Amino acid sequence: MQLVVFAVALILPSFLSGESSFHTTVVFDECGLYRVEGGDRVCSAQGSGYLDFDVITCTLKCTNRKTTKLPSDVCSPGEVDCTPDVAKKLKTWAFSK
Repeated sequence: MQLVVFAVALILPSFLSGESSFHTTVVFDECGLYRVEGGDRVCSAQGSGYLDFDVITCTLKCTNRKTTKLPSDVCSPGEVDCTPDVAKKLKTWAFSK
């Protein structure tokens, strides 16, 4: 019982100050990770948040409805084939934002 009270005492102040975050994005490969990271950075720079990735147009969507095209040679029509070369390009792009 004391452990539960101790845990609540540690966690509760962060929730009360608005530090909780329930935004979770599931990625299935290394390329998805870099897409989300780059999307977060691009959208944050616009004062927005990352929303989604459109594989057909190879663009990232922000919550403010703006879109950003991914680097060339990253998408094939309707898919992202996460080869080591594509992952490297996305990593370079994501962390240059």
